[in-house]
Amino acid sequence: MARAAKAKKADPVREAAVDYFATRSHNAWRKNLLETNPEQRGQPRMRRRGGVMVDINKPWASLDPRAKADNKRAAYDAFDAVQRFPDDREAASDYVHVCWMKRNKGDKTQPKALFKPYARLPEVEKDKDRAHVDRMKTALRAVSRKKKQTRKPATKSVRIDAKTWERLERAAHALSKALGANVTAEALLVAGAEAIAAVSKTAAKTKKP
Repeated sequence: MARAAKAKKADPVREAAVDYFATRSHNAWRKNLLETNPEQRGQPRMRRRGGVMVDINKPWASLDPRAKADNKRAAYDAFDAVQRFPDDREAASDYVHVCWMKRNKGDKTQPKALFKPYARLPEVEKDKDRAHVDRMKTALRAVSRKKKQTRKPATKSVRIDAKTWERLERAAHALSKALGANVTAEALLVAGAEAIAAVSKTAAKTKKP
């Protein structure tokens, strides 16, 4: 019951942005790793994820589920940072770094020098946190655009009185018999409207002043 209730409250925009962020963030990180360290191609890069050591030097599609879950936790943190500080990049980046320290405090493979306040980090490390903020904002823009594109077009309804509808149905029935194919009253109504529109358009063109 608790899981079902939690699932109902899930924010679809948040989930879509997290998926977008996690996938692209990991693949961008791996691309940069292989460009700067070509000798790492095909070599395992073991990190502790979900209590076990897993190879994170793999494309997102074939990445271990525990590593994917870790990337998504980072994405959720980036989402929260942007929601808390939508107009303050540095405050959002600071929040991202605090979350990173909490997630990685038990990972002995992480350099101890990184476990310090954001303000004391070198710029190169701050840029990593800033990149998380920027990528999440990009993810949210992409998700919003996609949502707008998939919206159903607006529809309008037409009211027809019972007698007129009855006449349409009789006409549709007669036409169906004549053509040997089923013609609905709705189709007949649409065809009639389109015919009227076509005639009106032609009349407008040939009308003299």
